[in-house]
Amino acid sequence: MARFLSPEWFAQAQQDDPGGAGAATAVLEQVVEGGPDGTVVYRVEVAGDRSRLVWPVPGRSAPADLRLTCDWPTAVAVARGELSTQNALMQGRLRVSGNPGRLADLAGEVQGLDPLPAAVRRDTTYPPAP
Repeated sequence: MARFLSPEWFAQAQQDDPGGAGAATAVLEQVVEGGPDGTVVYRVEVAGDRSRLVWPVPGRSAPADLRLTCDWPTAVAVARGELSTQNALMQGRLRVSGNPGRLADLAGEVQGLDPLPAAVRRDTTYPPAP
């Protein structure tokens, strides 16, 4: 079992990525602050009906379409299905930057996509914030 957002967790999440999904049509960057490893930044790249996690984020990457920033407890609650991203936004627990108009554009494209293999999601552990 790998701890949420640890290097081992990302390795497991990326191991079954077949690649070759084509050029990303949307890039969402997630910033999680205050976790066991400090701040973690990763991306979800969407290409058609596929998505994949990218970590670590290469230093010279193009800007993401949207950047979502939250603290560790919020990220854990969303990942465990205890809090929706919409509620996190409404409660001020999730901050969005980048091109906000792009959020509406991306809604249909990213709805229902899950870059995390079911086995990784099932076996993830979620320790409390340090």
